[in-house]
Amino acid sequence: MTEVWKMDNEYYCLYTENKDIMKRIRRYYTDFEIMAEYFKFDKLVAVQYKVPIKRKRSAFHLKKVARFQ
Repeated sequence: MTEVWKMDNEYYCLYTENKDIMKRIRRYYTDFEIMAEYFKFDKLVAVQYKVPIKRKRSAFHLKKVARFQ
């Protein structure tokens, strides 16, 4: 599951449980800041990122990529 929503006038929030998207963000989107990491039995389950408003299009594109995997 991957979701995107608006936080305020400067940031969007991206939540993902998809490991491929997490790897892609770590590699290509260095300006996405980690807000929260979710663990279950000491295993990473999901990550929530703070996305600058200028990267809104990238965040929504990642959400669409998650649907097709």
